[in-house]
Amino acid sequence: MKVIRTMADVQSLKDDGHLPSFYIEEIYNQFLGTYEAVAESEKIDDFSLDPNACIYHFDRESDLEMLVGLTGNIEYVDVEIIDGTKFFRIGVMQDHEMSIIYFLENTLPYRTEKWLEN
Repeated sequence: MKVIRTMADVQSLKDDGHLPSFYIEEIYNQFLGTYEAVAESEKIDDFSLDPNACIYHFDRESDLEMLVGLTGNIEYVDVEIIDGTKFFRIGVMQDHEMSIIYFLENTLPYRTEKWLEN
């Protein structure tokens, strides 16, 4: 799991080189939208998301443990397919703050992904 709180975190995902560009762009746009909504005069490179309003990128099956712990706090699940690649976006409410979890298809167990799709 990667926690994204800063622009440097977004850049780190991009530099990793193994994620689809549309997926990185989706995460960047989520970060940018939050920045524009809450930052006042802070530069984007100095901005950091609140610890309870982070963006998460799940990259291994063991990340399921975190999701299980947050099941009761799930506000929405979006499933999108771009260029034939499916990804999930899950909004989770924590302490009145919304965190967003992203992951690509086949990251979590098949049954879990099917449950989220429904």
